[in-house]
Amino acid sequence: MLSRWLRWLVVTPVVLFVFGAILLSCSGGSSGGGPLPTKSPGFELQSITISTGAPPSPTFTPTATASRGQKTPTPTSTPKKPTPTLTPRPAATSTTIEPGSVPTGGTVAFNAIGTFTKKTATKFIDITAGPFTLWTSSNNAVLQAPLSGPMGGVYTTNLAGCACILASSGGVSSQFVGVGVYVDVDTCPLCAPLPPTPTATATSTPAPGEKPAASSTPAVSTRSAGVLMWTFDPGSELRGRIAVGSDGSIFFITRDGVLHGLDSTGKEIMHRDADGSSPAVLPDGTVVAMGSASALAAIGPDGAPLWNLEIGNSAGPLAVTDHTIYASTGADLESISTTGSLNWRVNLGPVTSAAATSDGVVVGTSRGAVTALASDGAVIWTFQPDGGFSGSVAYSDDVVYAGSASGGVYAIDMRTGSPIWHVNSNRAVTTGPVVAPSGAIFAGADSTYGVTADGQVHWTDSSLKPGEAGLTVLGYDGMFEAATDDMGAVLTGDGSYVWTARSFGKITTAASSPSGMLYVGTSTGRIFAVR
Repeated sequence: MLSRWLRWLVVTPVVLFVFGAILLSCSGGSSGGGPLPTKSPGFELQSITISTGAPPSPTFTPTATASRGQKTPTPTSTPKKPTPTLTPRPAATSTTIEPGSVPTGGTVAFNAIGTFTKKTATKFIDITAGPFTLWTSSNNAVLQAPLSGPMGGVYTTNLAGCACILASSGGVSSQFVGVGVYVDVDTCPLCAPLPPTPTATATSTPAPGEKPAASSTPAVSTRSAGVLMWTFDPGSELRGRIAVGSDGSIFFITRDGVLHGLDSTGKEIMHRDADGSSPAVLPDGTVVAMGSASALAAIGPDGAPLWNLEIGNSAGPLAVTDHTIYASTGADLESISTTGSLNWRVNLGPVTSAAATSDGVVVGTSRGAVTALASDGAVIWTFQPDGGFSGSVAYSDDVVYAGSASGGVYAIDMRTGSPIWHVNSNRAVTTGPVVAPSGAIFAGADSTYGVTADGQVHWTDSSLKPGEAGLTVLGYDGMFEAATDDMGAVLTGDGSYVWTARSFGKITTAASSPSGMLYVGTSTGRIFAVR
């Protein structure tokens, strides 16, 4: 009798455990964090068509998007999550919809229909509101891009004029569609066709527990066309900035204490424990980040640890050169050699922004001064902006640019510390200034400001209120701005819109690569790579 009870005591827990494991596997094992991407059965995205009204094919089937914590529905007639393969496409020609019939203040809705193929089979799938579809507009003043999520292709009309829209996913984009708002669209310039897309492959973000991977070949370009190449979901929110290597690889730290590295195709190449908020990449590919709360660590391009150095509590590197790393620890600015030794430490107060110069570094302290230091730690000069420093510091061609808490941007002579010019803004500068290679200067305060190299306000845009992610220089004469209301916009030096989008959600950081790829990080942790 006793042995029978012992058998039940052993067998019952085992049966319950196995039953629970089966239930967990059937439910997908999701612990929240947003809808899980589905798997591809081999169908490949070949093209995207923007349409209005009824779908263009009787085999068209919408794909559902799961809400947070729910399992993604799996339609029986469509692939779960197609893996796009990029193919060259002919130059797009501009098409139009109902010229002059869209009223200001109204809305106009579009469908993005993806053509997916698998050998000889073809399916038409609605990707309008999909998490991997990026909607852009060429003129935010005329046609405001739709919100992310279920709003999909619903645009809001603002002012009379002409705009062009585009939908893209995995490097494949639609043709432009020209939209006239109470204007005969024929009198507007036709939307410029995109250059042919190079053949490449892109795979979407995997479910948690799988190795994230995505691949594509970004086109070398100095101007972003607003085409979504790939996305990556690390499963946790981002802590700080995205650092970009010279080869287009990116590195960032998430709130679960992981340093992630992705190559330019979106494939994860680094996954290791880290502290702090932001890493940096040296010119030789070495990654520098806080290995613990007080120790700076260097990791080689092959992932091998190189050195650790105790520097004190720090968020991580502020600026780097090919031979020096600058970091802030409390009220001290520290210079560390790239071989892992401390060069010097100078007390300046809490440094919030830094930029490497030709022979040292220039820093700004919150509501304090802008200070230039030589490579040996000697203070060259100190400049106090009106109201104190605010925003960020930038350096270009022996000129330092800095924002002011009382409003405006200063250009400061790097050799003497004397102001060259000052332009006013109505409120404190919160983002920028940043300087494009062309010499165009951008800053954000109450509005977005475009300033010429000689200190003239070239334009202002009050519709773009700067958000927390700031401004990112793109190419020769452009910049990406993460604005409030989940708006992301690319503008040129003369203030013209290249494209705008609200498909990202809340943007927390952005960075660009030498090839012109734009990386956008969001509050959910997702990274978008946009060409």
